[in-house]
Amino acid sequence: MFNPFLKGVFLCFKDIYIKILYMNENEKKLQQIISEELSKSDVNSMISNKLNSALSSREFKQKVKELSSEVVSELFKILWQRNNFWKSSVSRA
Repeated sequence: MFNPFLKGVFLCFKDIYIKILYMNENEKKLQQIISEELSKSDVNSMISNKLNSALSSREFKQKVKELSSEVVSELFKILWQRNNFWKSSVSRA
C-alpha cells in the first residue's frame, strides 16, 4: 500500500516526535524540580548572604567610588565644553 521509502520516512518522523514529547516531559519535570528547590528558604538565605557580603565588600565600595568619580568628572567636562549653552541662563537668574 505505502511506498517503502515513505514508510521509512514516516517511522523516522514518528520516532523524532516521540523523542520530542519525551524531552518535553523531562523538561517540565526539571523545571518543576528547579522551581521547588529555588523556593526553599535555605537557597534564598544563601543568595541573600552572598549578595550582602558582595555589596559590603571593600572591592565593591572601591569600584563604586571609581565609577562615581568618573561620572562626575565626565559631567564637569561636558558642562565646561558646552558652557555657552547654560552660562547665559545661569547669569540671568
